[in-house]
Amino acid sequence: MPSLRIPRTRILVPAVLLAAGAVVVAPMVVNANKQTPVATANAADTTTAALPNVGRVETCVLDRYSGCTVLHGFGRKPVAITATASGPALLSIETRRTTDKSYRLRALRYDGKPYRAGTKLTYTVHYDFAAVAGQPTAPAPTASTPPTKPPATSTPTTKPTATTTPTTTHSTTTPTKPPASTPTSTSSTPTSTTSPSATCTNPSFVTTSTNNQGDGRTFGAYYVHNNMWNNDNGTYTLSACNYDNWYLDVTQPLPGDRGVQAYPNVHKDYNDVPLSKIKSAKFAATTPANCSGCIYNVAFDAWIGDGLNNELMIWTDNKSQVPAGKKVGTVTFGGFTYDVWHQDGYTAYVSQVTQKSGTMPLASFFTDMTNRGWAPKATTWQVDYGVEVVSTGNTKQRFSFNDFSLQEN
Repeated sequence: MPSLRIPRTRILVPAVLLAAGAVVVAPMVVNANKQTPVATANAADTTTAALPNVGRVETCVLDRYSGCTVLHGFGRKPVAITATASGPALLSIETRRTTDKSYRLRALRYDGKPYRAGTKLTYTVHYDFAAVAGQPTAPAPTASTPPTKPPATSTPTTKPTATTTPTTTHSTTTPTKPPASTPTSTSSTPTSTTSPSATCTNPSFVTTSTNNQGDGRTFGAYYVHNNMWNNDNGTYTLSACNYDNWYLDVTQPLPGDRGVQAYPNVHKDYNDVPLSKIKSAKFAATTPANCSGCIYNVAFDAWIGDGLNNELMIWTDNKSQVPAGKKVGTVTFGGFTYDVWHQDGYTAYVSQVTQKSGTMPLASFFTDMTNRGWAPKATTWQVDYGVEVVSTGNTKQRFSFNDFSLQEN
């Protein structure tokens, strides 16, 4: 895993209202010192210490150097540590100062400036105590979904400023109410494919998350994350057998802001690699068969360029959602047609039919964004696949993810 990890903050748009999320990096008047280590809440958790890879939420108070020394409490030196902020912060781990007792975290604001002493920072940290396996071998894209050359038209867009707080779509404009039109793709739309029957019957990792805390587990080159970035009153239990075989049991009342509450997902982190490195992705998901109160979308999510200022989403299964921005046209890749929604810093390709499984020609979407001027820096630091949940009507519902892998050039 890379030592630098940009924050993973998620909100999207329901069909009724677009809502902004809350920032979790808040100033706090305390005395902080560079040499004073911070003991985490779970530092003495010997059960998790026995695991090869551990993810948990931690908090530290930054000193005048915009950093803090954290006591991890495992009694052995991790092979790698990756920190993910719960708000607009850039985090890095000083590997030369990582020991069997502690590590040194450094934090910068999204604009690259240091925080003032006394700032309280909440973040998710991944500890790897075993060497991370290489990229799993995956078959090439199937013949039914070859990358298709995108339109050559280009509509340059001004790159969002780096000082604004991430919102539902990480745009720099004030969120506005989306169009009142019926969503372009709903659960009643004919299904393009069926999901594999494989199910996770003996999970090696189970975590129940409420509020804004969510754990995860590393599986080889991938990380399965119960991402609770905006959850207020839902309960999410994630059970994983592997990165390509996990499920989620959700009970989520309809939130007052009608915004996306969580984005449980599987993802792979990259060290700012060119988009041309990533070719396609296999995927498969099963969503609730009968849920009148459900509002969600199953989607790919990729961060383009640096930080949170440019997000690409590909919706494969949509129930009562409308993306942010406005519809600017359609494209056809791999035999499927997508409605293209865009506003500064956010692009969503919404499949006109439900896709339960298949091979997604990611390279075609990356090229389309580049040709339109929406990817001034054609790199990525993370590619995800998961479900954005707004509501399950306060009933327990299951989402299963039965296949995922990234194919690279």
